[in-house]
Amino acid sequence: MIFTIKNLINRYFKKRDLVSQNSKLRILYCCCLLLFPLTSFAQQPPNGYQVYNKIKFTETGQQDLTLDLFVPNNMDKPVPCIIVIQGGGFLSQDGQGFRQFAEYIAKNKYAAALISYRGRPDHHYQTTILDVKSAVSFVKINSAKYAIDPVKIGAMGRSAGGTLAALLAVAGDSVQVQAAVAYAGVFDFVARFTDSSQIAHQPKLATTLQTNSEWIGTPFSTEAPEWKQASASNHLDKNDSPILFMHCKDDKVVSWIQSQKMYEKMKNSGINSEIIYFEKGGHGFGSVEKELFLKPMISFFKKQFEQ
Repeated sequence: MIFTIKNLINRYFKKRDLVSQNSKLRILYCCCLLLFPLTSFAQQPPNGYQVYNKIKFTETGQQDLTLDLFVPNNMDKPVPCIIVIQGGGFLSQDGQGFRQFAEYIAKNKYAAALISYRGRPDHHYQTTILDVKSAVSFVKINSAKYAIDPVKIGAMGRSAGGTLAALLAVAGDSVQVQAAVAYAGVFDFVARFTDSSQIAHQPKLATTLQTNSEWIGTPFSTEAPEWKQASASNHLDKNDSPILFMHCKDDKVVSWIQSQKMYEKMKNSGINSEIIYFEKGGHGFGSVEKELFLKPMISFFKKQFEQ
């Protein structure tokens, strides 16, 4: 039961029948009502959602990976859930840098799973992909507990997170998500270092080649199966899930041509996809008004899950 200060004041004075007996108390009573008419002692969940922190979703033998689950309140049916994947040069991540994305999704009445994963320098791409797939499996298995619709799972991420979100959309197995939004991701690691138009957009190419090699786990080669396997563009078929790509054309870390080529390849394969470009914003969309790149994400997921 929720008690406001007004309720408690009324109970206090009524019980003691003091207001009618003492003019000073009558004045105090009136002042209290004016100052605190609606104040509540009950802690209401902020922003219309609740958060389940540090849920263990897999045991790795070395460390337990966890996720924070954001679930909207007072929904009359199970809701879609979006896997939120933080980027950061394919380094290991705890997800907390992308908390604003999970909060935004939850405010828009979808659940969001803010996940951690292992990456370089201690782990290669196979381990990272296994971790994000484990997160999807966990959400599906535990969907009933958190009022999540297990057949409406999406993924979003930026940079390395965008790469992983796209890989989940083309997984071709039981953990394939039903839609993805990829901000400034890499989808063809070979073309990143061989396409002259993309090379021109990446001034720190040597450093990028080193870090990508560390994550993929083998020196760069146009024929290396690992470099192809880590590229979402090499896994496309007609059963893949739709992806919305967003990229800034002044991105000096990942060329916007990565998104363009992946978008075109999906369309040519008969797979639903969309793309949005921003002229300026860099790799992190820093100068782009947040609503301009967050609202299209929600609209895209709603289009896939509600129409």
